[in-house]
Amino acid sequence: MRDSVSIREAATSLKLSPARVRAMVSRGQLPAEKIADRWVLERRAVEQRRRQDAPRGRRFTPQNAWGILMLASGEDSPQLDPSVRSRLKRALALEEIKALAPRLRGRAAVSSYGAHPGEIPYLLEDDALVRSGISAADSLELGLLPAQEADGYIAQSQVHDFISKHALSSDGLNRNVKLRVVPDDAWLALSGRIIAPRAAVALDLAEELDSRSRVAGEQLLRKIARERKVNRKKS
Repeated sequence: MRDSVSIREAATSLKLSPARVRAMVSRGQLPAEKIADRWVLERRAVEQRRRQDAPRGRRFTPQNAWGILMLASGEDSPQLDPSVRSRLKRALALEEIKALAPRLRGRAAVSSYGAHPGEIPYLLEDDALVRSGISAADSLELGLLPAQEADGYIAQSQVHDFISKHALSSDGLNRNVKLRVVPDDAWLALSGRIIAPRAAVALDLAEELDSRSRVAGEQLLRKIARERKVNRKKS
């Protein structure tokens, strides 16, 4: 792997313990490769993770993170208390989604798995999964064609059965399924959906290492920001 860092170097950069970094590698949260008996990580991925983990202000709770994302997508958030909705609207008026991204990390815990390529279509049609990232790009006409991979949100209580049903594996390096696990008490915002809110899809793509996905996500974030600006002028 070119331009790589060791587990210990990554831990120092991220201000985490080496054990925590190893756990992130095992869950597929940091790209890594085992050379001989030693893991090495992509420097760019470590730097991106470090930037994402440096929020300006406290992180939103999962419920409020989804409230912000729904509002930014032009959707209502009926599960929110009116006073909370007003507070989130004020936060969104002060900063756009891209600036708020580090504070929205609590929306889900991300883990990666491997699936047989032939299982991917069935996995994406499973009602338990709400598609996002590359798996939602085609529906939002973002000009990205997914390969044999899947990305989506799932309720925490559904994860175990989903992994078993689709024979997902956490072993090996070929991890083509990204599950974004949402706490059950925040799942109401996503229940019954096929595609995640546009703002969530945009953020998920913008946080990818793949340059085409990242550019598509950033373009969608800018489009959402422009639309919000126009709507504010009309109101």
